[in-house]
Amino acid sequence: MLLTPSLVTAQEPVHLERFAAEFWLLPREGDAEAERKPKRLIAALISAGAIAGSAANSFTETPHHPYHFTNEGWFGRTTYAGGGDKAAHFVDYAIISKELGKAYNLLGFDRTTSIWMGFGVATATGLMTEIGDGTSKYGFSYEDFVMDALGAGVAGLVAATRTEDLFGFRGGFLLPPAGRDTCCVVPGKGPDYSNQIQAADLKLAGFGRRLGVPIGPLRYLLVSLTYGTKGYPTGDPELRERQVGIEIGLNFEQILDDVHVTRSTWWGYALHLVFDNIRFPFTAVGYRYDLNHDRWRGPDNGHSFPSR
Repeated sequence: MLLTPSLVTAQEPVHLERFAAEFWLLPREGDAEAERKPKRLIAALISAGAIAGSAANSFTETPHHPYHFTNEGWFGRTTYAGGGDKAAHFVDYAIISKELGKAYNLLGFDRTTSIWMGFGVATATGLMTEIGDGTSKYGFSYEDFVMDALGAGVAGLVAATRTEDLFGFRGGFLLPPAGRDTCCVVPGKGPDYSNQIQAADLKLAGFGRRLGVPIGPLRYLLVSLTYGTKGYPTGDPELRERQVGIEIGLNFEQILDDVHVTRSTWWGYALHLVFDNIRFPFTAVGYRYDLNHDRWRGPDNGHSFPSR
């Protein structure tokens, strides 16, 4: 069914429920029988698509190797990514679990069922990735899968305890300054993790609201614990850094809500999907402790890179 002109040009807001109903994703208003029935076919297609996409991504990694398992370690200095990959696995699957849960709830499943489905499908997606990695240079890493399941589980716990107004997770990317040599010095597998940063957030808006304290503009801020690595896996080993940080950044989710851009419209949902889950460059400032060299860096926005 095509989006009708009346839907686009209507004076009233185009709500997500109405938009989805036009595409048979949700029952139309007043359809009591349909409202009692979750859209299982659409949910199944979303679930299968997530798992199939993961399989396609991992099984097509070349060159292929005989099936094997690998022990990558966790966050140690001598691990191939310094733990940058493990932090990314945790945050990525926390986001996947959360967003799948919201999608299933939108499709008519009750809150508890949606949370469990989000957790289950996210975990299955992570498992499929590792099964596929067993055929590539990476190998099946149980550490990666554990971080996938932990991320999905923590997101489910946050949703189940209704503390999403307090806690969240975002994956971020950094724009490295020119002339910094963080890769290609020594052999190694995988991408350069120097341009990635992961954040676990405390939302001051929810904190103030629960305490009953008016905090004014502070509600637009996040206090975040971050993790990022520099120079892994192919940079100069002497210059590599594992940075644990504390920072203050912008809460775009709250900003969008306060200008009445919410998940109740399709375009608002799309904006939240992006701005709730991505830590954008230059939107936070803080200090970071380099575990490799026992030193502090900052204040900065995560763009501190080692140099020769």
